[in-house]
Amino acid sequence: MDPIPTNKMRAKIALTLLLSFSFPLLADIPFDHVIVDREGPEDPWAKIMGDIDGDGFADIVVGGRRGPLVWYSYPNWSKALITEGGYKTVDGELGDVDGDGDPDVVMGGLFWYENPRPDGDPAAKAWKAHKVANHPTHDIELGDLDGDGDLDIVTRDQSEFGHKAGDKIHLWRQERGGTWTEKVVKCPHGESIALGDIDKDGDPDVVIGGIWFENTRDIVNGPWTAHKFGQWHPSATVQVADINGDARPDVVLSPSELKGQTYKMSWFEAPPNPKQENWPEHIIAEPVECVIHGLVAADINGDGAIDVVSSEMHQGADPDEVTVYINRANGSSWTKQVISTRGSHYIRVADIGNDGDMDIVGANWSGDYQPIEMWENKSAGSALRVPITTRPMREEMTAFGFGRNVISALPPGGTKFVNVQGFNFSSSTLSEYLQRFGIVGENHTHRHIHPAVVAEYLN
Repeated sequence: MDPIPTNKMRAKIALTLLLSFSFPLLADIPFDHVIVDREGPEDPWAKIMGDIDGDGFADIVVGGRRGPLVWYSYPNWSKALITEGGYKTVDGELGDVDGDGDPDVVMGGLFWYENPRPDGDPAAKAWKAHKVANHPTHDIELGDLDGDGDLDIVTRDQSEFGHKAGDKIHLWRQERGGTWTEKVVKCPHGESIALGDIDKDGDPDVVIGGIWFENTRDIVNGPWTAHKFGQWHPSATVQVADINGDARPDVVLSPSELKGQTYKMSWFEAPPNPKQENWPEHIIAEPVECVIHGLVAADINGDGAIDVVSSEMHQGADPDEVTVYINRANGSSWTKQVISTRGSHYIRVADIGNDGDMDIVGANWSGDYQPIEMWENKSAGSALRVPITTRPMREEMTAFGFGRNVISALPPGGTKFVNVQGFNFSSSTLSEYLQRFGIVGENHTHRHIHPAVVAEYLN
């Protein structure tokens, strides 16, 4: 006689059938290539994304090497001026510097440009420039470093091309009345910075290639203890994200300079005690040319795991690839998908159009091909993605140590996904199946069910 199916067996059969017909495992992510502007600012070094006009949709900000700084309004990409120039930077960031509920633009030099909202139209009214300091820079990050509710600025220059200034991290504490206090932290020569709450104590720490600096919130007078987590190329692009889903912030690194050199792209796994040295290193790709200025960690295919997007600058050996590395098995393996071979400098990722997937924006910093371009992710609504509403993006970013003003421009809510042994389920659908076979009660409906719980029931 055949055995009588148990609840677990019935659930497994039902889920297996669902998987068999609904979820292709290794399909490429579909992208449409969109030219936002063929005649944008010359040498578009800075690329930034955020909701400039308050309509709930992400817009694009681009700054040319010598100006101008402009923004493009979704969905028609109409262009409006922020400033003709005056800044000196490769990078730029958006954040609510003055706490009035809209995103301002911070550029090296060091300036922040005040969004005319809420009283004026940012496409028609002049943006007021506020000078922080006489301070050209390569990299900029924004965060509430001291926990006082307003934005502070972190900058770093580079050490190549005769600059020899990438051996210092500059912290700019925002004071009452619009003044700023600078703190300088010494570091090895190089370039790039990132912020993330590495020690999970509620404030953003500063991360560079191979080292993170511990924030005590006394950012001017307190220590910034350096913790070495790995060996890395002197010039790095840095991202902080939870790659393996263990709720600890990991670090992703790529080599950013110089052309002709080769190295590797890796992620470093944060241990339970992040202050220990020599975190486990996991190679994503090797060899790669040291021209990967663009690096973003984000969930591109919507399976709940953090993928990695990288872009090679145009001066590298052809082809100059813009690539999505799809995270398989908690960062232990990666599927490479090339979406362009014409290169890009800094790239940005955001959900353009609020359709539930992450799109990619970039441009080459120089050369004869400089359009502002977007790779529009078309996977929303496909079998690759089943979105569920869970903890809002604001809370996700707050958990990683970003201040409230950094995330003020984010739309409310957010989407997240449940990943079960490599497949995607909506929380409500999964709950329905588990309830049907008596495994969980109705109280689990529309809640995030951890994959480990599902595995316990189905194994």
